[in-house]
Amino acid sequence: METLKNMSMMAVLKLGIPRTELPKTVAKEVDMLEARIKSDWTGIFRRWDWDLWCDHDRVKIDWSGGEWTFTPQYRYRLNRASTPQTLPPIQIKAGRTNDLGYPGGLLFFFPGRKIWIDDYKIYVKERK
Repeated sequence: METLKNMSMMAVLKLGIPRTELPKTVAKEVDMLEARIKSDWTGIFRRWDWDLWCDHDRVKIDWSGGEWTFTPQYRYRLNRASTPQTLPPIQIKAGRTNDLGYPGGLLFFFPGRKIWIDDYKIYVKERK
């Protein structure tokens, strides 16, 4: 079960509440949680293609102000030497309905389908 403290910090991050409106100790803990999210869950993620001996698909994931940004890059099989083609970024913000459309379907492995996301939850377990 999640603690009230963790749920509150996540709400501050997701809704983009300014740190200046928080007590200093709480603001520091929220900053540490945001740094952990950025460290663990952002970057460039690749799917390795053993047939072509290269990374075939990539997605760059960013987190800023409670908003996820996914920037997919695909390398098509028709031309093995092709450079990755970057698609428009897909953004997911808490507190609103996010229409990701067909690019969202590709990103989440539902090709040919439109995707909508209403909200998201992040579960962070303490490392001991």
